Amino acid sequence: MLEKGKINAGEFHILVIVYTIGSSILVSPSLLASIAEQDAWIASILAIIISLSFIFVYNHLASLYPEMTFIEYNEKILGKWVGKITSLQYIYFFFYLSSELLREIGDFFTTQILVETPLQIVMIMFVVVSLLGVRLGLEVICRTAVIFFPWTIGLIFLLFLFLIPEIKIENIQPMLGEGLKPTLKGAYHILGLPYLELAIFLMIKPYITDKEKTKKAFYLGFITGGLILSSIAALSIFVLDPATTARQAYPSYILGKKISIGDFLERIEVIVAIIWFFTIYFKLTISFYGISLGLAQVLELKDYKILLFPLAFLIISFAIFTHPNIVHFRQFVLKAWTPYSLTVCLFLPLLLLVIGKIKKNKRPGHSDAHTRSQ
Repeated sequence: MLEKGKINAGEFHILVIVYTIGSSILVSPSLLASIAEQDAWIASILAIIISLSFIFVYNHLASLYPEMTFIEYNEKILGKWVGKITSLQYIYFFFYLSSELLREIGDFFTTQILVETPLQIVMIMFVVVSLLGVRLGLEVICRTAVIFFPWTIGLIFLLFLFLIPEIKIENIQPMLGEGLKPTLKGAYHILGLPYLELAIFLMIKPYITDKEKTKKAFYLGFITGGLILSSIAALSIFVLDPATTARQAYPSYILGKKISIGDFLERIEVIVAIIWFFTIYFKLTISFYGISLGLAQVLELKDYKILLFPLAFLIISFAIFTHPNIVHFRQFVLKAWTPYSLTVCLFLPLLLLVIGKIKKNKRPGHSDAHTRSQ
């Protein structure tokens, strides 16, 4: 086993929440509002309900081979060579996701905070910190997430508290004014950002100690993270209105600029920046960890850490050249990301679950054991 570290279900629960919030806290309200308008928050909740089926598939697939990662039981179920090909598709998806996350970091910092700093410098600095986290292993990544988690939740609470005076109920009216179709369309487009991306945890599940609690921790982490995202989407509509939310690249960051308490507490958008900085760091690091571990298993290496520097270089290069600007990135996410995510993160695991169940039921002795149990 390439990974020697272990985590418990409680730590896994926190990791799922942080990963779910990830980059979506900044970009998903805008994407939702551009499609569902004032019903963006309804679309977000609907996406959570639909995505419960994804977690159901991931939990049952992992329970077939609880001591194996996705890459290992992929080869076991589909055979060595077909399994390696489909594993590479899975790895490439999260490699692409890692480069997208890094590009988001670069675009945000160079347009909102460090406007004079070259994009490449920001991305190199961030990916180096992420690389250091991956080198230290799963336990260290998880323990660090646990340390920063209370700060993240506390800052989210403060954001909501400070914005209560700015809420305008009329901004969400009329509810379902354009019918159900835009809401359903908005829910569909948000499935890939971030709910289908949770398939990365199929690389982590074997390293959880109390496996009987893992399924519940996965559901609770996903629901908690999803509700936080839905709340941010609702807050964006309440405070900024649907049209402004749709126009802004980072509406939740603009929310911070709206905070004004007396004459001493104003424009503390740094709250949103810190929340996003923590969550996207862990999302990038977990994705980076998953692709390096997965590729090492496909190549049958003894240590995944030798792949980290080449992968970091490729992620940076890919992040620079894939999207020429933020508009191109936004259109890609809106039109292509969910169909691509469904292919790799739902249809492939579902296929493995069906074939794996059939193979397990056909094992010699399985039917005998079933007969004896009756």
